Amino acid sequence: MERTKFQKFLEIVASVIGVLALLITALGYPQVGFVIALFASALYATYGYLTKQYGIMVSSLIYGTVEIVGIIRWVFIGVNNGS
Repeated sequence: MERTKFQKFLEIVASVIGVLALLITALGYPQVGFVIALFASALYATYGYLTKQYGIMVSSLIYGTVEIVGIIRWVFIGVNNGS
């Protein structure tokens, strides 16, 4: 199946946003990194659905669940640097 230009663009944007989220988290801002990563996971889930790659869609939903746990821990509970 040939991907459309939009699907190719969506894949690139999701990848760039995901790497940016990892970088932000690694630089010590997990509160922001987890939120951006959640957005990237939503884009990946959309990409998986549009391209009928349901494995990508399911794995991105699982990653999204992990990111929601991270947001809850770092933003709402206030876990600070693993202590």
